[in-house]
Amino acid sequence: MLSTAQLPMIAFIIQKSIHILGHIADAGLFVYLVNCYFTPKKKISIPRNAAVVTILAVTLYLTDILSHYNFVPYITVMILLPLLYSIIYFRGQLITKAVLCFVLTYLVISFEALIIHLCPRGTDIYALNFALSLFLFFMRRIGVKLILYFIIQKTLCWPKELNIELPVSYWILLFLLSFGGFLFDAIFAIPRILSSYPQRILLTLYLGLIPVGLLFIIKYVSLAAEKNKTANAQIVQTRVQNQYLRQQIDMMDSLKKFRHDYKAQLFAMDTFLKAGKLEELHEYLLSLHQYQYDGIHLRHFVADESLNIILNQKATVAEKAGIRFHTDVVLPQKGKIGISDLNVLIINLCDNAIEACIPIHDAEISLTIHQTKDYLMIQCTNTCLYDVLKINPHLCTTKPNPQMHGLGTRIIQEIIEKYDGQYHVSSTSNTFTSQIMMLDQ
Repeated sequence: MLSTAQLPMIAFIIQKSIHILGHIADAGLFVYLVNCYFTPKKKISIPRNAAVVTILAVTLYLTDILSHYNFVPYITVMILLPLLYSIIYFRGQLITKAVLCFVLTYLVISFEALIIHLCPRGTDIYALNFALSLFLFFMRRIGVKLILYFIIQKTLCWPKELNIELPVSYWILLFLLSFGGFLFDAIFAIPRILSSYPQRILLTLYLGLIPVGLLFIIKYVSLAAEKNKTANAQIVQTRVQNQYLRQQIDMMDSLKKFRHDYKAQLFAMDTFLKAGKLEELHEYLLSLHQYQYDGIHLRHFVADESLNIILNQKATVAEKAGIRFHTDVVLPQKGKIGISDLNVLIINLCDNAIEACIPIHDAEISLTIHQTKDYLMIQCTNTCLYDVLKINPHLCTTKPNPQMHGLGTRIIQEIIEKYDGQYHVSSTSNTFTSQIMMLDQ
């Protein structure tokens, strides 16, 4: 049995241990957020993450000790060190990095303040029930960090996963809201000066949940806008595709007509030549130029005329860039997958593959389409310079203005979801493969 005199010492040791673990949780939370949201300049490694977490946790602990648990230095370090880490090792806008670090710091402080205000005034770790006081301190230093971990997953990591660039105005609004709550809760300590215990709890909870609620609102508004943008892009792409196919079909019809009448054309030219009417012959030849067609001899890839034209066009573009283009396409006789959706998939897959292969010497693209039981299987493999998924696991665009790019991938995903399908990508040191499986029955 522990004596009453021993309890304060044991409580102090446990409290210190929990406090140190809280520093580690703070550091780990910030490193996780930065790693999750921003694109690294180099490959992320576990040893580097561990080193950064250790340095940040030790710095927070020393700041506590040296400042005699002063609030301002601790908060300053909590904001600046993760910000410095994100600047050195990650790409992205400085304002986004600064706001993310500030918002997470505010959430940590707000949630910890809520636990503090749960305790009646004038009490400390020893005055309350021993087990209850340690539990509250554990929740304050570690428990709320677990809650914030799930909040980060649901409200802050999704733009990186979906390759969506949020407008700067969102971050400014979030910063102002968090800063206002920070002034109320941390600087002026308004909840603490309230005499009513329920009011103190409700105000603290309100100040902490405002940014969280805003993050959820931003998420769902942005997802709805992005879905609408993707749908509009798909409509535009389908219209362009249909227009292109109509042009190709018209050109083929003109070509067939020209071939059908070529004997009559030759006879007419011979007549002009024998009569010495060279000027009329020249004008006649000019009138025939409208029938010229680059790529007259269409290769047969597949029976469907529209898809065959698309494959011919992509093969021509690839081969002009010095890229070998291989196909193995066998379409089912019947299926529920619309040919327009299939055409959009093939256009986007081929465009992505061709774009990746253009800077590579001796590159090749392999496209296969076939049916396995009730599923249509599509696989597109292209040459690449490095293991793409190791360097860029979320396949974020590296082009300027990322909000203007990446729609092709999202269009692919929309179509796959439409047919209860799956989309899988894999990579090696010199190849990148996209695999699609869609229900076709």
